[in-house]
Amino acid sequence: MKPEREPAELCADCGKPALRHARVRSAFWHEDRLVVVEDIPALVCDSCHGQFYDDDTVTILDLIRGDGFPAEKARAELRVPVFSFSDKLSFRRGS
Repeated sequence: MKPEREPAELCADCGKPALRHARVRSAFWHEDRLVVVEDIPALVCDSCHGQFYDDDTVTILDLIRGDGFPAEKARAELRVPVFSFSDKLSFRRGS
């Protein structure tokens, strides 16, 4: 299998020719749940780290979102720590 050719176009965010093909993960809010989708094909800028998806990828992401992210189809689960901005404000005021 031949490696994918590097794209010649410039990054839409920073204008540098630093784009490469990659597989990325992205987090989405669905109602009150945070979900992660992995293995998303994207162009990634090595300079500014912008991620760009083609139309087919966006359509598939919309279909996944439309399914409602059913728990039984999840490949894995992640534990995510939660922090409060207000906790830091209270700490600073009390010192």
